[in-house]
Amino acid sequence: MEAILVDALARGSYGRRIVTVDAIGAGPRTVAGVLEEKGLGVELYPAEDVLKQPRLFEKGDVLLISAMSIDEPTVARLVRIWRRRRKGPVVVGGPISSDPEFVARVGADIGIHGEAEPVLEKMVEAGLLERPDSEPLASMCGVVYRSRNGLAVRPRCPIMPRRIWERYRPSTRVIRGYPLYWAARVYVEVVRGCSNYRIPRVGRLLPPYLRPEKPRPGCAYCSVVSLWGYARSRSIELVYEEVKALIDEGVHRVVLSGPDFLDYGRDWLVEPRPLVDPEKPPPNVEAIDALLKRLTSIPEVSDGEVSVMVENVKPNLVNEQSAETLGRYLRGTPVHVGAETGDDRLLELLGRPARVNDVVRAVQLLRRYGLRPYIYVMYCLPGETRETIKRTVRLIEKLYRLGAEKITAYRFTPLPLSYLEKLTNEPPPCPREHPVKTKASEVNILAKRRLIGLRVKAIIAGIHPRYRKPVAYMLSHGPVLLVEAGPRVEVGDIVLARITGVKGDHMAKAVVLKKLKQRRASFREM
Repeated sequence: MEAILVDALARGSYGRRIVTVDAIGAGPRTVAGVLEEKGLGVELYPAEDVLKQPRLFEKGDVLLISAMSIDEPTVARLVRIWRRRRKGPVVVGGPISSDPEFVARVGADIGIHGEAEPVLEKMVEAGLLERPDSEPLASMCGVVYRSRNGLAVRPRCPIMPRRIWERYRPSTRVIRGYPLYWAARVYVEVVRGCSNYRIPRVGRLLPPYLRPEKPRPGCAYCSVVSLWGYARSRSIELVYEEVKALIDEGVHRVVLSGPDFLDYGRDWLVEPRPLVDPEKPPPNVEAIDALLKRLTSIPEVSDGEVSVMVENVKPNLVNEQSAETLGRYLRGTPVHVGAETGDDRLLELLGRPARVNDVVRAVQLLRRYGLRPYIYVMYCLPGETRETIKRTVRLIEKLYRLGAEKITAYRFTPLPLSYLEKLTNEPPPCPREHPVKTKASEVNILAKRRLIGLRVKAIIAGIHPRYRKPVAYMLSHGPVLLVEAGPRVEVGDIVLARITGVKGDHMAKAVVLKKLKQRRASFREM
């Protein structure tokens, strides 16, 4: 049996990524790993490849799609294309499944909500990928399916304990299904779930009909706890094996992924109890040190050909010891810090475990130890006032002065299974040119100018379709580089470049100083 697995994550209504085009998530590879372990053939493609080449569906017996809520239009297009060509079932999973009715809207047969691995394993063993049957599905947890009586929604499965989760090994072979896998940031899941089980209090700002029926833990705008549960950490050896295998496949940029990297190993300190406190115990610096020491001992990493990074951290867990440990192994790489708003009152109502001073201290410490703070803020949040906006704008300015390299401003969007999910039908009013969004754009231009003169390692990713010049991704991440001068380069070359200017919000200009390594012949080009 041959399965086609499509990564539609963050493709929205366009069928392709508009931003963060160089990111490859961990979820689809996890699904592929389950299928491979059960003996199925599986090929993985990004959604844009299939939309351009529908013939890729012709060799599949079953279609599996991984997607987010915003990706529903793309998922519906993929299902329509599949139905015209194949008769096999369609299974959809990922964050999109937090709204069970999506199954009917996109025309899928089965949805998997919550942790997919054990559900998918049981489905394969029951032969449900060959022929969906409502009778065995009725006794399973974590599935949504169409039955004779309409849409059937089974309860989500219990959260997998760490030892059960570690039984499932993500596929590394299928990374080659992504055309830019060798230049992209490839995410490796090291922490699943979140430790913040505080109950938000923002409901007091909403009319009763917009509040959840039952209290939901976690940050009010986030659905991680509802979907993935409490924080669990994968063993050092399993993470090492996956990273090493990806590097052997040709990956050059690895991101250690999780809602909060500084939760790594904290769960080991409280086992067998679940980790549901976002503050205590403090970061497990010994576990973080052991993990990063093991990964940076990989020859390609220690030689500088491959970059290892982390992503999100809770600002309240950034202390002297955790910042020093990250800086010792990951110096020069970005770390994303969630500030969200400059209003402590609103942070408390949202259930955030950190306050504004925690964010400021986190940026100071990360800079002190040679890391590059990237900041997340949100605007048009419920409860936002003029004073909230002023404080957030002032915080952005302060963090820039302290050395924050990038401010990412997100418009608040209600997510299914989050505390604020009912605002989907009544979102807060939001001006098109919000002061927080405007200030973030201004600061990002200024921050890029501070990079002028910096020498960086980068990998040539392709030719820019508009400017007809090479573009490169910094190995340690940063703005896309438009190469304007230097020796001739080919796609896949690793180079030493100097940043010479700013080219808009997401791009900088650069010159290549020298080639460090020539391309590998097996690369697929853009």
